[in-house]
Amino acid sequence: MSRSSRSRAVKVPPGATTVRIPRQRGSRPAAPVVVLIPEQRPSLTSRAAWAAGRWAWRHRAAWAPSAAAVSVFAVTAAVHVIAPWMVWVLAAAALTPTAGLWWCRRHRPEIFAQPARLATLTVLATAAFAWAAATVHFGPLNAPLAWVWLLLATTAQVFWLVVRRSR
Repeated sequence: MSRSSRSRAVKVPPGATTVRIPRQRGSRPAAPVVVLIPEQRPSLTSRAAWAAGRWAWRHRAAWAPSAAAVSVFAVTAAVHVIAPWMVWVLAAAALTPTAGLWWCRRHRPEIFAQPARLATLTVLATAAFAWAAATVHFGPLNAPLAWVWLLLATTAQVFWLVVRRSR
């Protein structure tokens, strides 16, 4: 900043941000314009939201199944309202994991190094598709289906954390 635009007479209170606008050229010399912007401290709610967001971003890989479960819940609620006929598509899709496990057992036996994990994944995927079909048919606010969703989400989260630790 050049000396001609720097004002030495203006005192700035601590904690304030200053924006100095240099003198304008013209016929009449005028004092420089100084704009004081007081520093606003973030609210407690804002700081808590930022802290929760930073924590969620740092641990996003570990909590991926929970995020997916919440997303699937919202999508099935929307599908229940928009396209109730999707219940038939989801009911047919509920048979896919079991058929896939049977096909892999017959045609690719080398995949069965850890059959317990594959069986657990098959059961979870079948239950998830069946839950989605039932939720599209009966609605997301059906209490038993909400408990099943919570159980499935918790099981998937625990399974995810155990598998990630064992690698």
